[in-house]
Amino acid sequence: MTNLSSIILPVLKDMEESYLKDQLLKFLPNQEESFSKIEKSFKQLTSKVQDKERLQRFFHSWSQTNNSAMTVAGISNRMTMLVHKKQPIADKEALLQSITSLNRIVDEDLAVVGRVLHSQLFYTMATNICTDDDWLSRKYLNQSAYDFKAWKDQNSLRNKDIMIALLTTLIHEIYTHGEVEYILPKFESWLTNDYGFSEEDRDKTLAWISVHCGPTEKNHFFFAVSSIFYYAKAMNVDLETYDLETIIKDYLAKKSAVMEDVMEIEELSL
Repeated sequence: MTNLSSIILPVLKDMEESYLKDQLLKFLPNQEESFSKIEKSFKQLTSKVQDKERLQRFFHSWSQTNNSAMTVAGISNRMTMLVHKKQPIADKEALLQSITSLNRIVDEDLAVVGRVLHSQLFYTMATNICTDDDWLSRKYLNQSAYDFKAWKDQNSLRNKDIMIALLTTLIHEIYTHGEVEYILPKFESWLTNDYGFSEEDRDKTLAWISVHCGPTEKNHFFFAVSSIFYYAKAMNVDLETYDLETIIKDYLAKKSAVMEDVMEIEELSL
């Protein structure tokens, strides 16, 4: 049976041996409760035609858990600020390599390659399914989604330790790889069978999901790994002083809370 773990864990096993790999393999398999809540929410969403307000709330809140390009760009900005402010750097070439790897995560998102902003692809998907773009209104923002993004921004943009930002990005990228691969066939069947989309319209609508499938998010994960190792070298950081358990648990607990929250709204409306 395909589930989030069955998509994510093989990627981790392909990593070269390292403390980072050990930490990921130690703690990610223990998050089945959060994975199960997320899987249940997507199954429920794609099980039938949904109420319009349900869809609007879903897409607005879900977008807050996926919108990471500006966050990654912000981390890169923080790293260049070290040079700008003449902070002590053990290896400037390694810092450049870290920034270079980090920026490869957002090439597609920012249309550096592909020519289309991924924010536009998400807009097209949500608007086509909701039938208009009222879903953009902040009245459809669940508190749990606001909390998720606030936590992620705190880790990535405000925590004084840039390594925390990079490790949070790492978890986001490997989770997102699992999510898009898991949901694509469900969304395809949903739009075809329940909404009557033609194959062409369905594929155009779901381009935001499909472009992240295959090697895209998997490559982003490995770019995050590379950025971490280069940053550790640049700043003389001992990675083994970091325990990933809290970041992994917090990320998935908060993500699953968003998805469960949206799911419960539908149940209350029945």
